[in-house]
Amino acid sequence: MFLLPRFTQQHIDSETIESVSLLGTIHRRRWRWNPFETALDMVRVSETTWRICHAVDGPQLPDVNGLYSLRLVINHSPKRQLKTSLTKKQSGVFDLIETRDGRSTYNINFRVDVSQLIVFEFDSESMQLTCKPNAGHNTFHHVDSFDSFQLNGFPWDSLNMFDKFDPRLKGREFVKQSDQLWTIDVPLLKTGGIDFRADGIYQFLISANHDEDYGFSALNDGKSSLVQGTGFGSSHGSSMHSGCTIQVFEDGEYRFNLHDPTSNSPHFSVIPSPDNPSLKTPDVLNDRISFQLLGSIFEANQFDPTDPERLMKPIANSDKFSLKTSVKSGFHVVNIGISSELFLDTMGLGCWLDINDGLPSSSLECVTWHGKPHELNICFKLDVNSDLEFVFDPETDRLSIRVVAGPGQLLPVSSLDSMSLVGSFDDTETLEAWNPESALNLMNPLQPGCFDRVVPLTAGKTYNYKYVANRSPWALVYADYELDCYGFDFSGSNPDAADPSRRSLKRFGQLTSHGNPPALEFTPTHTGNYRFFVDAVHGGYSVRPYS
Repeated sequence: MFLLPRFTQQHIDSETIESVSLLGTIHRRRWRWNPFETALDMVRVSETTWRICHAVDGPQLPDVNGLYSLRLVINHSPKRQLKTSLTKKQSGVFDLIETRDGRSTYNINFRVDVSQLIVFEFDSESMQLTCKPNAGHNTFHHVDSFDSFQLNGFPWDSLNMFDKFDPRLKGREFVKQSDQLWTIDVPLLKTGGIDFRADGIYQFLISANHDEDYGFSALNDGKSSLVQGTGFGSSHGSSMHSGCTIQVFEDGEYRFNLHDPTSNSPHFSVIPSPDNPSLKTPDVLNDRISFQLLGSIFEANQFDPTDPERLMKPIANSDKFSLKTSVKSGFHVVNIGISSELFLDTMGLGCWLDINDGLPSSSLECVTWHGKPHELNICFKLDVNSDLEFVFDPETDRLSIRVVAGPGQLLPVSSLDSMSLVGSFDDTETLEAWNPESALNLMNPLQPGCFDRVVPLTAGKTYNYKYVANRSPWALVYADYELDCYGFDFSGSNPDAADPSRRSLKRFGQLTSHGNPPALEFTPTHTGNYRFFVDAVHGGYSVRPYS
């Protein structure tokens, strides 16, 4: 059994510092940026001091570059993150600033020359993080300047999904016009963007120094503001944070402007290029205009944020939003949409609040979080048909679920109890093809979060598959994610899931739990038994011959 995050409201809301977590790329866990992950906690060694030691890899090109990005979080609250400025450059020491949304601050960015151990020590009195490398301070370097910026994402219509967001590819460099302005011209289509929509809506991120976690995503403030240190995996994860999102209305070349990237107020704009001055200026969609309740609780258009029936209504004399609906009994998954636009991302589960494991109740509450690609859906069970009210508070990103009519009781899904191997296994009687709820597809539990299953396969046949937790109806799904920039060796090799090293994960990719991602595939070279292994904690997975 692998427990999902849960805390008391008293802990999350405490004004005193009860816990400090170190988030970032020094970790090999999938949830390296998850503020609710207790495995990232530092150890309290005095009233004002927290400490932890980590091994970091030096450059091992091309897979590992020796660059790292971190931030701290207090009391597992996304609204209490600690970042830094670029003003103080004392070796190994970073002044920290508490922030609700990350603006006007930077991640703690550094580079190491060699593999080594680093002791990280946080002092809550001085608000400083001290990094003590055992190979010497001359091997540890602050990254406090950026000499290049890259445009990554759906503006690159001609590239495949694996390449669109890869900051390592050439041809996507911003050109420096001045210290305050960087530009790049890109052709866009009114029918471009993501393939299945073809509506001219483009999502993108801006990398710095060819590293996504050093770069920018957008704030949903309606002002085209950017926040530093937010890639796909490193997003701050609140409803204020999304990838930069625009809509174009005419085919042509457009200029992407990055304004004031090293100031306290970076922002972006997209305008017609000087060669196409007559084009209509694209709309910037990054704003919190409305909120939508999405999920399996509805019969049709379950995850369509444009359906008017999904719109949550403002509660009078409150900043909160509500939707009441009749819900059938069973296993359910929900999340929260923003401004009817999927590209602004949906809010999934951050942590449950004040739950009693195994005990149903008439109400549930959770902190929502968006950390694409690694947040889970919000899953719960309802024992009998009932009317439920869902209330979302965008100031705290909390969602409450309450029975308002009927005898129903709610039970949160708060752990990974099992894992199933589900796919196109129609040539063997040992598995039931594409049925996530079948007991035939259960894998063998190993250590918490790890599972395996031996399956007979036929040479030359391509098998498509996913991993599904808790025998859920496609609600807790694990597969690889093509937009997170992990994975570039797709020639048929498979990683050793028992070795979730940074090098291995960068090369072969890692599992994601965001939504219901596309299936993995495997083509065996010979007929025989193969062992499927999955590590939901670190994200490693493998398929290997078994005898």
